[in-house]
Amino acid sequence: MASPSQLRAHGIGFWLWLTCASLLLIFFSFFLGAWAVRHATIGDGNSRFSEQQVEIILYIADFPWYARNAIEELWSQRKGEAAPQLMERKVVERPEWQRHFPAPEDSGYLLFSGIDPIAGKTVIKLIRVADGTIMGRWFPDADRINDHITGNNAPKVNWRHLRAQHPLLLDDGDIIYNTSFLLVRQKPCDTRPVWVLDETMHHSNEMDVSGKAFWVGAVARDSFPENSWLRDKIRDDALALVSLDGKLLEKRSILKILKDNGLEAIALGTSGLQTPTDPIHVNQIRVARIDSRYWKRGDLLVSARNISTVFLYRPSTNKIIWYRIGPWLNQHSANFIDDHRISVFNNNVVSGPEEEGQKLFLNPQETSQVQVYDFDTDKVSRPFQKLLASVRLRSVTEGRARVLPDGGLYIEETNYGRHLRFTKDKLLWSRVNDYDEEHVGMVSWSRYLTADEARIPLQALVSLQCKPQQ
Repeated sequence: MASPSQLRAHGIGFWLWLTCASLLLIFFSFFLGAWAVRHATIGDGNSRFSEQQVEIILYIADFPWYARNAIEELWSQRKGEAAPQLMERKVVERPEWQRHFPAPEDSGYLLFSGIDPIAGKTVIKLIRVADGTIMGRWFPDADRINDHITGNNAPKVNWRHLRAQHPLLLDDGDIIYNTSFLLVRQKPCDTRPVWVLDETMHHSNEMDVSGKAFWVGAVARDSFPENSWLRDKIRDDALALVSLDGKLLEKRSILKILKDNGLEAIALGTSGLQTPTDPIHVNQIRVARIDSRYWKRGDLLVSARNISTVFLYRPSTNKIIWYRIGPWLNQHSANFIDDHRISVFNNNVVSGPEEEGQKLFLNPQETSQVQVYDFDTDKVSRPFQKLLASVRLRSVTEGRARVLPDGGLYIEETNYGRHLRFTKDKLLWSRVNDYDEEHVGMVSWSRYLTADEARIPLQALVSLQCKPQQ
């Protein structure tokens, strides 16, 4: 057994080595990193580096940020705290899973949000699907977000639980995301937020047709002025319109909207009141971009999970112009497809034992679905049924689906950390957020962007030439 003096000498040697290595990496980051990062992030097909080298260069450039993360993670482990955003691979992985990414035949981009295996935290990345190149990255920083929080409306953010939900990429390269408690705007070159809106905001973030504001789920607090019990006991979701500079422009109570349209029975006349903390659960707000026979530009397509209802709402008149309850069950991600069809990610689950907070498939062999409602025919179809059954799609409490302009389909299987892209008749690629040999990392409502949708933000990201994170 080593003596105390030998142990001390060994410890001093280790820390001396670690300090020297850190200084060398910092030197490389600041003096050589700028040149390397510039060429690594141009992403014009003429990069001097391979995909693997690009990853290494970009992570070295952010070494100070990762060093702090590593120390915090070690300290967290020392205190016996489990990583809350990791799933055991042996529990979640299924035989149907494939790992086929990148995909040269796909010209689109994955705006990824989820826990990163190198950072050990949530990171947002714009990934070019064709070759896996990272075109831009954003690092949510819990401490810097907390600097903007008063504590009156939203709780402090814990980095181990921080999710950057449904990132919205702006033309100037900035990103907007919510943490399910508040909203953040952030630049790609700085971990400091541009602004933080200290209001309870949750789920989806979608640009308004004006291009100057966006819609996001929120919570209303004044829905029942005439009924104190309902006012104090019932959580009421809201539709919030927020400007790009972080100002809350308006907030519309969902229960008031339903009441004004004679539909309060959908929420208040059901057993949903047995769980008054969340009787409605708005999880998606989509904005109509074009006029059609069934909606007008600027109308909102809203998904309310806990009442299995999707409805079209016109803010200019406060009218619900269409709604449907089912056949989807506890759905997510309602989207416009064209001028007469919408799609719905049907989780296809029902509430299980209340004391366990579970949701269950009616049949244990069932899967989640993507359903298409056609306003022309008043019919619901499942055009991707065989494809989704082949990959055993199962997301119980979250999930994203988008029918793409080419007729294909993008899916985020949120509960299992998997992204998939289909053509009309086959699986094009499948990406699992592998964390290590034993874990899969959580993802947080990532988006698929077409080449045209990513074009202007990409120009901004290339021009920024980000320096190493401070």
